[in-house]
Amino acid sequence: MSQLRGPTERWAAARVAANARAHGLSGSVEYDDEVRARAVYGAEAGLSFFHTHAEGVGLILFFASTLVASAVPWRRARGALHLLLALGACFPLGYLVYGVAVLELGRDAGIELAETWILTPLGSVMILGLLALALVLSVRSRTAPEAGHPRSEPVPRSPLE
Repeated sequence: MSQLRGPTERWAAARVAANARAHGLSGSVEYDDEVRARAVYGAEAGLSFFHTHAEGVGLILFFASTLVASAVPWRRARGALHLLLALGACFPLGYLVYGVAVLELGRDAGIELAETWILTPLGSVMILGLLALALVLSVRSRTAPEAGHPRSEPVPRSPLE
């Protein structure tokens, strides 16, 4: 990310200048420099958070979906859990929206848009999926027969088996 800092900073400053009204630029050099610096920082933070969360959410998705596929015996539950986890995996994309929206709509409006409409819903869906997985695994462990219990042995279908 540090290699792209210069080009990213120049692009972000150009976007702030192109959207001067959204950022409230006044024509005062000192004030405008401060506003521009905060907006550029917000865009860089969005890209940095995207990078960090994409790495972490990817691992969580990998392990959780593997657990769903191998440990959840009910087809509909597996489908619902995979759907929740797949939607939640889109959470890091909210930080790309965050970074761009800060530059296009202004710092406060951009952050509000990203948090309200993308980060909060997708993050909530991921948390819901993980909680649902924990619940399903808990129910499964209570309903699964214990090893050595007579019900855990396969029942022959015919006397010849």
